[in-house]
Amino acid sequence: MTRGDVPLLDAEGIDVRVGARVLLSGLHLRVDRGQRWALLGRNGAGKSTLLRTFAGLDGASHGLRLRGDPLARLGPRELARRRAYMHAQSRDRFGLGVLHAVMLAQPEPDAGAARALLEECDCAWLEGRSVLQISAGERQRVALAQVLAQGVDLLLLDEPASFQDPGHQGMLSRLLEARSCQAMVFAAHDVNWIAGLATHVLAFEPGGAYSAGPAASVLRADVLARVYGCRWEQVLRPGAGSAVWVSG
Repeated sequence: MTRGDVPLLDAEGIDVRVGARVLLSGLHLRVDRGQRWALLGRNGAGKSTLLRTFAGLDGASHGLRLRGDPLARLGPRELARRRAYMHAQSRDRFGLGVLHAVMLAQPEPDAGAARALLEECDCAWLEGRSVLQISAGERQRVALAQVLAQGVDLLLLDEPASFQDPGHQGMLSRLLEARSCQAMVFAAHDVNWIAGLATHVLAFEPGGAYSAGPAASVLRADVLARVYGCRWEQVLRPGAGSAVWVSG
């Protein structure tokens, strides 16, 4: 296997737990460049915990590799070169300026490049504002600009579309889909948003079980019913020629 064939993230038989509760058992997952893996599951299923595990933030690293190297051997500086992690909701304690916040995430501060990322995330007009003075949706887009500013190949995104209106959800989907040179693992709750963006899906099922694979093979009524405990069906949108998932 050449270096170019090495997966950006490789999980081999890992278990994810919170206390005595098993969230995932024996997970095998390979994430390659160009793939967009969605984490699908109920509240408390373990999506955020798994993202933190992948990012090396919770101390559970056995069976995990980033670009072929065991995660346990990578220090904070090297981790920052290989993956970028975005929290579900930023908790700011200081009134840092928006532009400064993005520049702090860059390997080398570059105001022009930071402004370009803010423009890409539709928050350029906020550059002079404090992160404490913007809405939750705006802060989430600034957080995405910070993650992109890190300039790494693997993005770990916890609910990147949270707090976003429908227009911004579509914008974020197009923005992430266009970054085909990178790979991403992201958590989200909107099944239809996931269906429009994900190339692959990891679905958290009861008892530590899971389904994983290409999006079309996992986004099925039977899998969604096991995940959420309710009935699902695809409904054709009148005049649109496409179907959407609805629960009942």
